[in-house]
Amino acid sequence: MNNFESKVLNFIRDNEMVKAGDKVIVGFSGGADSTALITVLFSLKEILRIELIAAHVNHGIREEAGEDADFTRRFCEERGIRYHLLEEDVPQIAEDNRLSEEEAGRIVRYDFFSQLVRSEGAAKIAIAHHQNDVAETFLHNIFRGSGLRGGGGIRPVRDNIIRPLLCVTRDEIEDYLKEKEISFCTDATNLENIHTRNKLRNKVIPYVEKEINSSAVEHIYRATKDFAMAEDYIRDQAEKAFNNVSEKGNGKIELDLKKLGVEPEIIKRYVILKCFEELTPNRKDITARHVDAVLTLIAGTDGSASLDLPYNIRAVRSYDKLSFLENIENNDGGNLDDQLVIKKLKIGQKYKLNIPRFGVATIDIMSYNGETSIPRDTYTKWFDCDRIQEVIFRHRKPDDYICIEQNGAVKKKKLSKFMTDEKIPVSERDNVWILADGNHCLWVPGYRISCSYKISDKTKKILAVAIDNGGN
Repeated sequence: MNNFESKVLNFIRDNEMVKAGDKVIVGFSGGADSTALITVLFSLKEILRIELIAAHVNHGIREEAGEDADFTRRFCEERGIRYHLLEEDVPQIAEDNRLSEEEAGRIVRYDFFSQLVRSEGAAKIAIAHHQNDVAETFLHNIFRGSGLRGGGGIRPVRDNIIRPLLCVTRDEIEDYLKEKEISFCTDATNLENIHTRNKLRNKVIPYVEKEINSSAVEHIYRATKDFAMAEDYIRDQAEKAFNNVSEKGNGKIELDLKKLGVEPEIIKRYVILKCFEELTPNRKDITARHVDAVLTLIAGTDGSASLDLPYNIRAVRSYDKLSFLENIENNDGGNLDDQLVIKKLKIGQKYKLNIPRFGVATIDIMSYNGETSIPRDTYTKWFDCDRIQEVIFRHRKPDDYICIEQNGAVKKKKLSKFMTDEKIPVSERDNVWILADGNHCLWVPGYRISCSYKISDKTKKILAVAIDNGGN
């Protein structure tokens, strides 16, 4: 056992990543990182008493992807490692779902890994992230405005996903492969400085290591561990504070501002975030700006005041109480669905709808000349408006369906079956918002749109829908 393998073994043990008898799915792309991962795990498998199962995804993006699959298959055959291959047209999946190819590829990979966990009875999924990946993620998050949570970086263990190489750098990985005389595949797209991560990887970090500190990556990694521990501790303290200052019931949370007032500023911020977490399915679009707005509301000197927030939540301060509740001020006792209908589909029409506990939808009816790039953001979608009669944001109904393109043919699928296929928990399905034209589901936000409403070269008019600022 060399120094690299000893270092990884101790890291695996220190973080309790595996137990004797575990089957481990190894994400094996064939690049240097994953090749080092499967090599070191193969070297340690007798000591750890684990079984390795390799999983390779051909994303259908690069011409040489078939060569990568051949390399990984041969590698595994030579070592007696069981091997699974998935071939997907990720560019097409990205286009169908209006996702970036990177995001679509990540979804495909993790879905494949999860399927193998079930079919193989595997306990863990091993991913080849290393310290340079942590440094890139940290810088990316900080530059985008993330706070303590974003600074926590990539965790060694999260649920059933383990990252045994977080104790080593990219240079150590390459030195290890060189020592073992093991070749690997090179993805030329990683050398292109188009995406932010590539710029950080190829330009920013090398500059910092050369001009400022050669151990910058290791130092950033240690800092992210401190960030993660601090964030875990603060969340734990905020949880205790939340339980002490809050009362919950009937979709409402009420905070005692006198009790909250004695808490440190950072705990106040996390208590407010906890309120959003309790009232919304996720806090994707809740930012520091919203927390600051609530703190300003709390600090006000008027007897009472209120603030409208995302997910149709209203914060109301009344003297020593702050309440978070659903904003029903404009419902006028009528049917909420009546307020979420878009009837006038004429060019130039604009709408803004508050969708309870989900977000604010901005809708524009626009002309289309075929030249404007179609957005790929998860929560921004364009539809062929010429095919739409009337649309509404609502919850599902028994006869709802969505159209899916499979093998070049359009297939009509019941929405209930679609939700099953997408693994949407049964307990959540009645709360999922959809955009529908009659019983035809145009869009399940966060998942996909019906192929019947996709933009084509015949489209003259667009229905553009954006939920909050999702993806922007």
